Amino acid sequence: MIAQMAYFRAEKRGFEPGGEQQDWLESEKLIDKMLSDA
Repeated sequence: MIAQMAYFRAEKRGFEPGGEQQDWLESEKLIDKMLSDA
């Protein structure tokens, strides 16, 4: 789940280098929130 969301975030920003870690961390945070709210 996190990898897929991070991929889509990278795609949205045009796969510009340098944002991979931020994509991953933000995706992880969002998914953690989604799962805790469920």
